[in-house]
Amino acid sequence: MSQAYRSTTPVEKLLNSAINALVALALSVPALFLSLSLVQLKLIIVTVFFLENLEAILFHNYQLPGMRILGTRWKARYSTSQQLVHAILYSASFSSLLFWVWYPGDLLLFNLLCLQLPCVLMTGTTLHGLLAGKMVDVKNLDGATSQL
Repeated sequence: MSQAYRSTTPVEKLLNSAINALVALALSVPALFLSLSLVQLKLIIVTVFFLENLEAILFHNYQLPGMRILGTRWKARYSTSQQLVHAILYSASFSSLLFWVWYPGDLLLFNLLCLQLPCVLMTGTTLHGLLAGKMVDVKNLDGATSQL
């Protein structure tokens, strides 16, 4: 019997990413006590975010913490290579939170407003989801969070 689901909203996608970012930031706190440059610290945080993705691929059917908390799942079973491409691109997208060109947040705003939001509105998935093979996350209508 197939389960009923709906597409996740842009707000749910943003909240999902915010939760994933907070987890990576929390896991990176010990690095604050090391004698590192700001750039090194930022690279460690991006690496922790990527490792969070790898851990989800290996042990949780690529269901990241935000997905588990919000009760979303992947619409289909995507190949490991698609998941790895998504993890790399998602981590690169996440890095726009930490790096900037002219002022803090400029790359993040560009990423969210000019890349991610238009892509979500036009395709139903983020740019990294689209480039990884149209990986789409959904929410079960009955509230269950099981994978396909």
